[in-house]
Amino acid sequence: MTAITKITRDLIDEGVAANAHFQIWWALRNLALPKYLNAMNDLDYVDFFHASNSGHYKLIFISLSKIYDIDSRTAGIRKLKVELRKAGNVKMAEYVKNELDPYTSLVIKLSNIRNQTISHNQISLGRKEAYNRNGVTPDEIKELIDKTCAVINEVARNIGVNNTIGDSDRFESATLKLLEALDGKRT
Repeated sequence: MTAITKITRDLIDEGVAANAHFQIWWALRNLALPKYLNAMNDLDYVDFFHASNSGHYKLIFISLSKIYDIDSRTAGIRKLKVELRKAGNVKMAEYVKNELDPYTSLVIKLSNIRNQTISHNQISLGRKEAYNRNGVTPDEIKELIDKTCAVINEVARNIGVNNTIGDSDRFESATLKLLEALDGKRT
């Protein structure tokens, strides 16, 4: 397996994860409310939903930080571009750069949030202040995930990797169906 193939497969895994965690978090925090609030607050399930909300939200940031890791030893976008150039696939490396460079400031903001509140608890900065200071909306996070996944998929197809990141709302749908089933058991 070439370095490019390994990096691409690792990026596919993290793209799937980022997309899944975002969809589940979005469904729980936005789409399910207020319709399934009673089911989510049921004493038999409430702890699960509290942990799920927080956990999926944090995992969005972890997956994106792995994708955009700048360490040369890791399988991130930066290393992918280096390996594509080394292999003579400059056109694809430039495609990745051109498609994702417009998101650099957003990636930095997300990285700051991760560093200040998720992977570390910065003493001098409260969690709410960190979010306010970095000012990122769920729509921006979703847009970054979608664009990143599309770029990873294009690289995968270009190098002959057939297992790509699916483009569907299956995690969101599954979450809502679960809530519907739980709500039905309550009545």
